[in-house]
Amino acid sequence: MSIRSGDRRRAWTGSGLALSLGILLPAVASAELPYAFGREINLSRPQWKLFISGDYAPPADKAIDLLVHFHGDPQTIWNNAANAELNVVIVTINYRGLSSAYSDPFSDDTLFQRLLDDALNRLRRQPDFGSATSWNKLAVSSFSAGYGAVRRLLATPAYFEAIDGLLAADSLYATTAADGTPLDAQMADYKRFASQAAAGKKRFIFTHSQVPTIGYESTVETGDELLRHLGLEPELITKRKLGPVNCYRQAQQKGFKLWGMTGTTGEDHLYHLRNIGEWLGDLGLSRSQ
Repeated sequence: MSIRSGDRRRAWTGSGLALSLGILLPAVASAELPYAFGREINLSRPQWKLFISGDYAPPADKAIDLLVHFHGDPQTIWNNAANAELNVVIVTINYRGLSSAYSDPFSDDTLFQRLLDDALNRLRRQPDFGSATSWNKLAVSSFSAGYGAVRRLLATPAYFEAIDGLLAADSLYATTAADGTPLDAQMADYKRFASQAAAGKKRFIFTHSQVPTIGYESTVETGDELLRHLGLEPELITKRKLGPVNCYRQAQQKGFKLWGMTGTTGEDHLYHLRNIGEWLGDLGLSRSQ
């Protein structure tokens, strides 16, 4: 494989209810964010879109850093990438539905490679990129149900190795095991990635809200499981981080960072998408000069 060339319902109200039913809401970006203009290129599947910012500066060696984001209004992702001053090409993937809408197609372990190849071929057709263009660093981010795809990617060894940075923005849920913790089979690859990040080999940024879930493990609980796995105790803090949402705990070990945010509503959940640029800069991708 050449890289470089289960549904759950949520007990929310208001706009959160729409998310629980699998409807992708257009996320209103923060007023402080820049508006990102650029080339929007439809890829071979209607759910996939390639974006090249108008101020993108291709490196001299044509080795391009790529951010692939699962689930969320594309313009919001582009605006946040601009706010984080990333000099990257972005692919957004959006399917309508719950996590299975992402996990089912990406259970085909050739699909992600086809997506990467599709995006690279489209880039090479652009006159300012050309046939010498190749992929350099690869980062993957997800919001909400998008973790369904990411879990599949991490289960494929070639993709696990190829992904340099991972951002789970309030975006990891799991079945509850008999012992009351997140089912290990659904956490194992996230734990392996967290271990590599904590050893300084990769970067893994994990954010969670306090939105409760019924009948399965919330992002608070999957975050707790990652901390137990790494043997980390979070630091309790009070810090303004996401607009009106505060950070109440954090933990870090080399390339692993966890940010625990206040908020128990669907709107609080959406802040992790609307302000995802708060963490994109920690993925180790190329920055604007």
